Amino acid sequence: MEIDVDILSTSKLHKRLMNKAVHYLGRYQASRQRLRRVLKQFAIRKLVPSDGDEKSNKPRYSETDIASAIEDIILICTRYGYVDDSALAQARARQSVITGQSAYQLSGKLRQMGIDEDTTKGALSYRNDEHQNAELAAAIRAMRKKRLGPFHSQYDALSREEQSKQFAKLARLGFSMDLIKQILRIETTDEAEELLYQAESKPNFET
Repeated sequence: MEIDVDILSTSKLHKRLMNKAVHYLGRYQASRQRLRRVLKQFAIRKLVPSDGDEKSNKPRYSETDIASAIEDIILICTRYGYVDDSALAQARARQSVITGQSAYQLSGKLRQMGIDEDTTKGALSYRNDEHQNAELAAAIRAMRKKRLGPFHSQYDALSREEQSKQFAKLARLGFSMDLIKQILRIETTDEAEELLYQAESKPNFET
C-alpha cells in the first residue's frame, strides 16, 4: 500500500503518527477503532515521556494535542480509503460463510474490531444478499470442518449422548436450534454438499 504522507501538514506530531499509520495499514487491514488504539499506544510509547523521566528527549505533547492529531489521521485515512469499516466488515462477512461462522459469531468479531452497530447490520445484510442461505451454508461448513453429522465417520452408530454433544458443539457456535436440527438430519455427505452448493449460490432476484 502506498500512502502519500505529504497530504498532511508539516507538523512533526502529525508526520510521526501518519508514518505509523502507513506502516501499520501496509501490513494489516484495520478498522477506525483499531487504528485509533494503535496510534494511541504508539504515542504513549514514543511521543510522551514517562513519569519522572526528566532527561527524555521526547517532545512534550499534551494529551489533547495527541488525541486531536490521531483523529486528524483517522479522518484522512478514511477520506482517502486507507481505512474503510464498511468494506472491512463486508470482507469479514464473506469470509465468515467460508469458515463456518454463524451470524452471531460474525457480529461478535466485528464488535471486537470496533465496527459500529449500523455497519455490522449492513455487513450481515450483505452476507444474506450474497447467498441463497448464508447461515445454512455456514452451518454445513462448520459441521464439515468439525466432522459432525454425516461428516462423522460413525455418525449412524452414535449414541444419544454423542448426538447431544454434536448438537451442543454447533449451538456454542451460535447457530439456532432449528437450523442445527435441520443439518443434523442430513444423512449423507453427498446430500450435505448438494445443500451447501445451493445455499452458497448467489440469489437470483429476477422475476
